[in-house]
Amino acid sequence: MRGQPTRRPSLKGVTVLQVEISVILPAHNEAVHIGEQLDALATQNFDGTWEIIVVDNNSTDATADIVRSHSNRHPRIHLVTAQERSDKSYAVEVGIASAQATNLAFCDADDVVAPGWVASIALGLIDHEVVTGPNDLRKLNPKWLAVSRGRSAQDAVGTFHGLFPCLRGSNYGLRRDVFERIGYLRPGFYPVEDLEFSYRCWTNGIDIVGLPDAIVHYRYRQAAGDLWRQGFKYGAGRVRIARLLRDEGRPRPPRFGGWKSWVMLVVTLPKVVTKTGGARWLWIAGNRFGQVAGSIRYRTLML
Repeated sequence: MRGQPTRRPSLKGVTVLQVEISVILPAHNEAVHIGEQLDALATQNFDGTWEIIVVDNNSTDATADIVRSHSNRHPRIHLVTAQERSDKSYAVEVGIASAQATNLAFCDADDVVAPGWVASIALGLIDHEVVTGPNDLRKLNPKWLAVSRGRSAQDAVGTFHGLFPCLRGSNYGLRRDVFERIGYLRPGFYPVEDLEFSYRCWTNGIDIVGLPDAIVHYRYRQAAGDLWRQGFKYGAGRVRIARLLRDEGRPRPPRFGGWKSWVMLVVTLPKVVTKTGGARWLWIAGNRFGQVAGSIRYRTLML
């Protein structure tokens, strides 16, 4: 079948797959959403050969069972386990060790890749070492939630406060030798492990190239507690990145650059009764208070 991995004998006579690109999908308790992502990945229109490596990182729900069910229908899907600890960076490294291709693509289990995503990443890696793409917010989020952060889609390449370009941790690809040269994602940095890795790409002269057609439909958290917790973790994590910049004598974000957000929290407080206003307020507040906590923890001021 066109697009299915071809087989070739190894030097020892053992049959192995010859794969052009490996898609790595870390998953922890994603039974609710992972089936949709697997269907989107398995039905990609790509003339080359690829595999899908799902890394079950200590899930306690039906994630592994759902993956096995999909692998019965789509032979390119493979399930591996990462049981040593619960950490996305660790799960990604386990997936890389299981992957057969030299070109690697990464996405998240609770999102959905758009048609043509695999092809776009694979073609981009012909000319570039690291690629990323935009996250579209419209398909998987109700309108009130999609507009809560002021936009319905993101640029192909992000930046860390305009200081260095960033790949999107839910949507990127790279050549395996990049990991071999500058190291893997650093454990313990979740959810800003993509920012820390992007920083190392930047300091090592590795360009991050945006591919407008490598689109991932990104899913926001909806529950109030989830919005707050995620925003808090991102806020604290960004201070940790600022600390890295400071320690290496590089320009860092302004210490009081977020003052407008603090004002916004006060001004928009009456709007928390609406769905959009409440989601926006919780996200901003989580980020701001996360940066306060991060400023204390990492001993660098960023409010």
